[in-house]
Amino acid sequence: MKRDSACLSADDRERLGEIIDASLAVWERHQFYEWAQGLLQCLVPHEVLVCGVARGDAMQLDCFAAAPLAESARPRQDRLARALEQWQASGKPLFLPADEGGGRPHHFALHALRGADGRTPAFFAFGGPVPADTARQAYLVEIVVPYVYCTYARVLGRLGGRPPALRRLEQTVTRREAEILGWIQEGKTNGDIARILHLSPWTVKNHVQNMLKKLGVHNRAQAVSRGIATRQIRH
Repeated sequence: MKRDSACLSADDRERLGEIIDASLAVWERHQFYEWAQGLLQCLVPHEVLVCGVARGDAMQLDCFAAAPLAESARPRQDRLARALEQWQASGKPLFLPADEGGGRPHHFALHALRGADGRTPAFFAFGGPVPADTARQAYLVEIVVPYVYCTYARVLGRLGGRPPALRRLEQTVTRREAEILGWIQEGKTNGDIARILHLSPWTVKNHVQNMLKKLGVHNRAQAVSRGIATRQIRH
């Protein structure tokens, strides 16, 4: 017998409980990123999460992605505005195909919230491959979005309520990673850094890989440039 899409299995309920429980410990941007790209993925798989928060008559956007996202792959402001108008009429999750030639993700599942005044305080769009069961994804998105909103609002409270412009999250590197990045800036190899810091080459390699991912870059030179731009190392 085929299970109804609009129904949580025992595994789904367990995952949702873990997601809600873990959300209570999220206060910082890097924690939100780890939560969204970790536990939340278990219930609503996605490659990118676009968060929109009302600022006056406009929506200010923020983007969290596991890998660098091409500008052409992001949903355009005008399309999001039209989608929100559609959402206001139905109140149900919408599916937006990605722009042709934009690469991944292939579509966005968008759902918003309606305030007591009838206005939309926030929306969230989950981008990724088109699922085999869109009805099920719509149901899951509808369930998780209120928790995503509460969690993201807590993070914004720590940031003074203003999300940055739409971009991939750049996590803050750890003190050790910043130290290694500084030695990379000096032209040192992983082997050199391992000897200087009395670490194994394998440990240094892992730190470098984590750092590249956090900074959203592909090589050491780009990491140094991004580290200087974000003031995580000095020029």
